[in-house]
Amino acid sequence: MQKKYYVLFSVIIAVGIGLGIMYLEVWRDAGVGLPEDVTMTTAYGQEFTFQNLEPKVRIVEFFYAKCPDICPLTTQRMMHLKQMFEEEGVFGDKVQFISITIDPENDTEEALQKYMARYGLEQSDSWVFLRGTLEDTRKVADPFRFQFDDRGTDFIVHTSYSYLLDENNELIEKIPMGEAFDKERVFNRIMRLVK
Repeated sequence: MQKKYYVLFSVIIAVGIGLGIMYLEVWRDAGVGLPEDVTMTTAYGQEFTFQNLEPKVRIVEFFYAKCPDICPLTTQRMMHLKQMFEEEGVFGDKVQFISITIDPENDTEEALQKYMARYGLEQSDSWVFLRGTLEDTRKVADPFRFQFDDRGTDFIVHTSYSYLLDENNELIEKIPMGEAFDKERVFNRIMRLVK
């Protein structure tokens, strides 16, 4: 009889752990997306709102221009992805990138334009670089649980994920930034979504 209770207890623990993992990996992120009540400006001073965006698969990247490591590497990988999507004829039409600075005080329009130029990027609706107030930036970042903290040094501590959104602007996958950003895997994942 005691063995029977031990097995039952083990099964209950295993189910509980499984449900916890499902919550953390799937249910908790259900419905997470871009807030429609935020207006930001592009690197070229144009207003940009998340309301009524055309249905496209999107990668949302949070970054700051002075980041010494993970942000520029992620932007570089996204630049290569952009070229891959252009070759397939889907970039801009079915796929859009949105890069949002988490350091709006220092990332002025001019600083964002210089950052874009470093990667050979020009003004485009297909890859938009945005800045807004710190409050609005947090409104966009918080639903994704993207955290960032300026501790008064030249470095901003931040979460190391970018976010893949479906055509309804809802989160479907977190993409590790930096070295862990696997552009081939992300490319294949997005191509399955847009075909």
